[in-house]
Amino acid sequence: MTADEQVIEPESTEKATLRAWLAVAAVGLGVFVFTTTEMVPIGLLTTMSTDLGISEGVTGLTVTLYGVVAGLFAPILTTATRRLDRRTLLIAVLVIFVVGNVATAVSTNFTVLVASRLFTGFAHGVMWSISASIAVRLVPSAVSVRAIAVVFSGISIASVIGVPLGTLIGDAASWRVAFWVIAALGALTLIACIVLVPSLAPTSVLRLSDLPALLRRPTLRIAVTVTAVVVIGHFAAYTYVSPFLEQVSGIDRRWISLLLLAYGVAGVAGNFLASAVIARNLRTALIAFIVGLSSSITLLVLVGTWIPGVILFLLTWGIAYAALPVALQTFVFGAAPDAPEGATSLFIMSFNVAISLGALLGGLAIDSSGPSSVMWIGVGFGAVAALILLCSRRSAEKETA
Repeated sequence: MTADEQVIEPESTEKATLRAWLAVAAVGLGVFVFTTTEMVPIGLLTTMSTDLGISEGVTGLTVTLYGVVAGLFAPILTTATRRLDRRTLLIAVLVIFVVGNVATAVSTNFTVLVASRLFTGFAHGVMWSISASIAVRLVPSAVSVRAIAVVFSGISIASVIGVPLGTLIGDAASWRVAFWVIAALGALTLIACIVLVPSLAPTSVLRLSDLPALLRRPTLRIAVTVTAVVVIGHFAAYTYVSPFLEQVSGIDRRWISLLLLAYGVAGVAGNFLASAVIARNLRTALIAFIVGLSSSITLLVLVGTWIPGVILFLLTWGIAYAALPVALQTFVFGAAPDAPEGATSLFIMSFNVAISLGALLGGLAIDSSGPSSVMWIGVGFGAVAALILLCSRRSAEKETA
């Protein structure tokens, strides 16, 4: 049975209760705040770099190093905490989140800022590793993909509200105030999870030494590889989309936060679009989303200063990218249904390390070749990811023929 077939759950007469969906939404809110704090420096690059007296490329390290810690430590910490009740673990990572963002808000120099970001990054990897597996345990199996979509809508909504709001706050007050607001939202999320999420006994007995065996599964290996490639490309481009829009497209900085807001709104649509189509043919949907992402970035660069085209292709970029986390997570679950948290920790490691590598690659490119170069990096990596999926699907078809 392939991963494409495994994600289609049988019909069930069970219905999720309102409290269950509220609990899923609380977990999704956790994904929202973590994604917001990871990505908000993208909209604050100029104000942060000015305040700290460093370049935009160096400021991008606050995204890069955060992603490295979140990714590399996700498998280690997820397996180390495998015996903890998942509710207890969820509450613990949210407490770390609040403390870490308060420390970021009061940072007095770049060193302290990076240290606080690394501290928060430890919790980030665990949050992403357990969030989807918690969500699917809260509802009947027939609606598990929908629960994953709700949780990962936190990523899109972070683009809609988190990053643009952080940018607006940073422009109006300071980037430090933006992180105070994020810490407050984290505290509210913590309260919601304490109230709504029930005790969930650990189900995994997976040890760190078992993870290499998981990676020997061809479908999971493909999922992790595709994730890494497409996310590197996306974040090489998106981390520096504000300088591109300002310097290449000629858009006034006052409008960029609104464009990022529109990008995020489109992303929410893409998130739920994914949940509607991936059950039919997961690999085809994944290829379509990746091709849509690369095509949108290509056309965004080609239209140059034609503002209606810039807006259109920025929105289609948002739709295509936001669909990917739901599709990729579902692909991962199908590849390792017996070890969802272990497989997800590898997925998250791939995802977050790719974010950091993408931001680093983009930072080097923008400092040396300008903002258009980062967009072409995104296009190239997206094309490679689509080719990997196409070739793996053809190989699977030949094996089953």
